[in-house]
This record gives sequence, structure tokens and C-alpha cells, in this order.
Amino acid sequence: MLLAAVVVLVAAFMLAPAALLRPDFGAYDSETYLQDDLGHAFVEFWRSGTPALNGHFTTLVDYWFQWHAIKVAISAALVVVLALLSTALWRTYLYARTWYAAAATATTVLTVLAVGVLIVNVQATAVPLVALLPLLPEGTGDGELARVLGEVREGLPAGPSPLTVLLGEVARYNWIMAAICAPLMMATGLASARFWRRRITGDPSARFMHSTLGVISALTAGLLLLMTVASTFSALQPDTALLGVIGAG
Repeated sequence: MLLAAVVVLVAAFMLAPAALLRPDFGAYDSETYLQDDLGHAFVEFWRSGTPALNGHFTTLVDYWFQWHAIKVAISAALVVVLALLSTALWRTYLYARTWYAAAATATTVLTVLAVGVLIVNVQATAVPLVALLPLLPEGTGDGELARVLGEVREGLPAGPSPLTVLLGEVARYNWIMAAICAPLMMATGLASARFWRRRITGDPSARFMHSTLGVISALTAGLLLLMTVASTFSALQPDTALLGVIGAG
């Protein structure tokens, strides 16, 4: 049942956002249309010279918010189901079914990856404007988008402007990632230490389980540390981060 639930949730993760949002945002089923629309909306927003998003851009941001909110719900359920499946497989392994070790290890790794997917989607839901920017196309037919991206790179115009909004949103986007990763890093680090302490006791099967979980937790904590540091630096230097996001570096 848990395995079937994993399959259903993975399929839902891939298909549900488009299906649920089609009645209101059906045109965005086409990635090309979405990118073109985003390019024109970004140009309009930049040329407006004001910090306020125009109506067209607001629609796109709302769409991307709902898209990732749906994925947050599905990926959260997937994390729970994978964690339960991993626990069940490790328990089965301890009851002398040694060939379950590989399946239990793989499911544990998949659980960690699912948590990563959940984190990314929470970040995108919190700041959908920045999550949209990597979808900007290479340019529009008249080259207007390319000129606008050039102006962003040059830091024009100065003062209260669309640039102020973009820099603030990029900083918030990265602070959110740092705020999520930092406590998770401490939690996985403590879990790893606990697993390593427990591996010196018990039978060989229990030692293998605790050693494996200790290694996975330690690697996860290390990765979360890197993400925390990288996100903090990006939040402190939003101009550089913005250029990287829009491909205008």
C-alpha cells in the first residue's frame, strides 16, 4: 500500500498542478506560451518604472504561486509516505531479512531527496516572483527583452523602481532558503551523532542500520550546511544573485 501510494503521489506531483489549474490558466499548459508571456510581462513591468507589478505580471505570479503550493502539498505527503516505507523496510530487515537492506537504504535516500524537493517548492511558493525569473526566454522577436536584461545588468534605473522590487524579492527568496536549511542541518547533524553512538551496540544488523543512517544523515547535514551558506551569501548580495537568476550575469 505504501509503495502504491508513492507511485500515485509521484504521478500527482507531475500531473496534478497543470490539471488543477487548467480551468483558470489553461493557456500556460504550453511552456513556450508561458515563457513568451513572462518575457512580455517582464518588459512591461520594467518599462513601467514603478515598484508595483502590472496586472499581467500579477497573473503570472499568482499562477506560479498556486502551481508550487500544489506541489508543496503533494511533496509533503510524499515525504511522510516514504518515511513510513523506509521505517517498515528497516524493521523488516532487522527481522533477519537481510536482502531488505538495499531497499531500505534506497528508500531512505529517496526520502531525503523528497525533503529537498519539498524545500525548493516551499521557497518557490513563498517568493513566486523570483521562482518565475529563470523561465525568462532568451529574448523576444524585437529584442526588447534582451535590452531590458541589459539595463538590469547595468543597474538602471536607480532609486525606487522595478529593480528595487527585484532585489528585495531575491534577498527574501534566499533568506527563506537559509532559514529552512539551517534548523534542518542542526536536526540531521544531531540525528547522525545519535545513530553513530547507537551503532556500537546491538547485533550486526542493528549496527549496519545505524551506520547507514548515520552516514546518510551526516551527508545530508553537510549538504544543508552548504545550502545555508550559499543562500546567506546570495541574500547578502542580491544584485549578483539576481543577475544569475535571469541569466544576465
